[in-house]
Amino acid sequence: MRRILRPPYNAEGQRRLPGDLVAILKVAKLGSPILRKRASEIEAQDLRKGRFRTFFEDMMETMVEYHGTGLAAPQVSTGLRVVLYEVHGEKRGKDVLEVPPTLLVNPTFEVLDGTEEEDFEACLSVPFLAAKVPRPRKIRVTALDTSGKAVSFVADDFHARVVLHESDHLDGVVYLDRVRDRASIRYTVDF
Repeated sequence: MRRILRPPYNAEGQRRLPGDLVAILKVAKLGSPILRKRASEIEAQDLRKGRFRTFFEDMMETMVEYHGTGLAAPQVSTGLRVVLYEVHGEKRGKDVLEVPPTLLVNPTFEVLDGTEEEDFEACLSVPFLAAKVPRPRKIRVTALDTSGKAVSFVADDFHARVVLHESDHLDGVVYLDRVRDRASIRYTVDF
């Protein structure tokens, strides 16, 4: 873990104070035991007391540093049910809903449209690879936000894919476990 100064805003969009430190956390790679364990839930009262604020900020900085679309707490060797993600519409096409950085605690989901779509996924914990993964097209997500308040929303298409990919990490699953067509596995870089 390395600590850096990273002004001007924190994970809640508040202006950082001069001298505030954040950490770029080390991303666990495939083979690390924590990536195969079920993560533990966080109590809402701990969120209301702000006990995880620094960790959430460190997750945000780590995701930005490694240019990730999402990051789950187990990926930074922390066995908690926390996911962070964002969706950049301009990177996915003009019809994709832009989603700002979103942190979900103890997320659960319900499939609303079981029609599966296959698309390529990659992962910070499985570097240099991508593969086609089937995912439901539409889900309802229920979780807590960073202050312990309940949130619920519908996610579809790429948004649903990202939430499901990150939520898999909370149950010890990586996207390669869901690949049906092993021939779709490919390198993302040329060596």
